[in-house]
Amino acid sequence: MSFPVFRHNGPWNETSRQDRGLRFVESYATEITSDLTLPYSPTKYFSPSCTFYDATDVTYNGADDIKSWMQRLFSPFDKLEFALIGCFSVNESDLNDKKPKYTVVAEFLGKHWFKGDPEPILAPRLMIFNIDVSETEDGFDGLQYSSVRLYWNISLVKDERARRALAKDKA
Repeated sequence: MSFPVFRHNGPWNETSRQDRGLRFVESYATEITSDLTLPYSPTKYFSPSCTFYDATDVTYNGADDIKSWMQRLFSPFDKLEFALIGCFSVNESDLNDKKPKYTVVAEFLGKHWFKGDPEPILAPRLMIFNIDVSETEDGFDGLQYSSVRLYWNISLVKDERARRALAKDKA
């Protein structure tokens, strides 16, 4: 059986918003970077049974656990930005009794502004999102992540931050 695949390169735009899975990911990426305290319900994007696989080989289970981890992860930053480089969305709804089901693979350029540092540190990220029908009433557009995989080289950020601190101490 074949699945419809929607491919997009470059920033989010009207074309990418034609795909429901990509609209969901765009809303999530925009919302988490607009307020790093994440003031919305944990189940707005993540299902209660969601599993989040982090690049550090740690797994977070459930919306509450994922949100708590993300708040700790984002706490050193003044600002974050995830610029979309490219993505594709596979619509698997036909195999799911016509219920919405998407797999989105997206590449972002993460821009990390640490508190007190006016220059961002850049690090690419690859994320694989499995999106299903919402398990709770507050899922955005009736959808939630059932699993997420995050791949990025954390050392790029840590090493650059350490280099900047050393340069500042020498100045």
